[in-house]
Amino acid sequence: PDAETGAAQAGHPGHADATPTSTPTSTQAAGVAVPERDALTTWPDGLPDGRLPDVVTTAAGGLTVHGYPALVVEGAPAAASRPVALRVLADASLRDRRHAEGVRELLLGELALATGRITSRWTTAESLTLAASPYRTTDALVRDLQRTALDALLDETAGGAATVRDAAAYARVRGVARDALEDRTHRVARDTAAVLAAARELDTAVRGTTSLALLNTLTDVRDQSARLVHDGFVSATGAGRLPHLVRYLRAAQHRLAKAAENPGRDEGLAWQVHELEDLYQDAVAAARTASGDAARDARLVEVRWMLEELRVSLFAQHLGTPQPVSAKRIRTALGR
Repeated sequence: PDAETGAAQAGHPGHADATPTSTPTSTQAAGVAVPERDALTTWPDGLPDGRLPDVVTTAAGGLTVHGYPALVVEGAPAAASRPVALRVLADASLRDRRHAEGVRELLLGELALATGRITSRWTTAESLTLAASPYRTTDALVRDLQRTALDALLDETAGGAATVRDAAAYARVRGVARDALEDRTHRVARDTAAVLAAARELDTAVRGTTSLALLNTLTDVRDQSARLVHDGFVSATGAGRLPHLVRYLRAAQHRLAKAAENPGRDEGLAWQVHELEDLYQDAVAAARTASGDAARDARLVEVRWMLEELRVSLFAQHLGTPQPVSAKRIRTALGR
């Protein structure tokens, strides 16, 4: 995000990753113009065969300049309404991710269900738990639940939103999403309620721990919980991984109980995790200053969750991990 902010400041003031100011807003691909568009409400019309080209070229200062068309989300992430625009990006590595976000938000604008319709299916227990979420309002929570449901449906239907680059594909996924969005959103809400319940139990355990010998452990557990559960965490985590957050939070609660029995052992295990987390943060910082690399960024996301699995393996082994995890495996992944 920091790198994107810099790109926005250096290029088009209205959006990140824009083409340089010397590049016109109508760029040529095989002789066909691709104009930039604002405030889209559905798939943009006027494209050749309804398709958004992967790359376009134009002449600028005697050089051939490449641009990468994408639907992009504009406006603040916390805004209730986030407009979608067609932009020609300067960085190929950002095209697919930005386009995936744009397709999802465009579908959300067309298909979003009213908050009351979504909340009417919640049980009393779910309603009470979800009301205590870190989201600012119920409307914001419901919108993020639907974003997450759309991501899951797009992955299943089209292999991901980034692959949707023509009107026919968009119409197809819109039809599938229209029929399945409500039920999938309910499933996401159910998983989210389970996460929030586990987070509440962990918070109760933290508040009930008063030993000064566990001060470092308490700080670490609080920080971990804040990383996992925050405003926007549902779509940031994704539907497929949401249930794992329950296990991570329960592992942290089990850790508190065991740390009270042997604070020294807990400190030693925590040191192993923190050393790897520092290496991970160094890698993230380096990635922000390097050229775009989608494969590298995907590996960093993988490492982030490997670190959570390592915590389970070290502090609550009885809860299990989906695949083997170790400090050596994480170092190898970071080395890549």
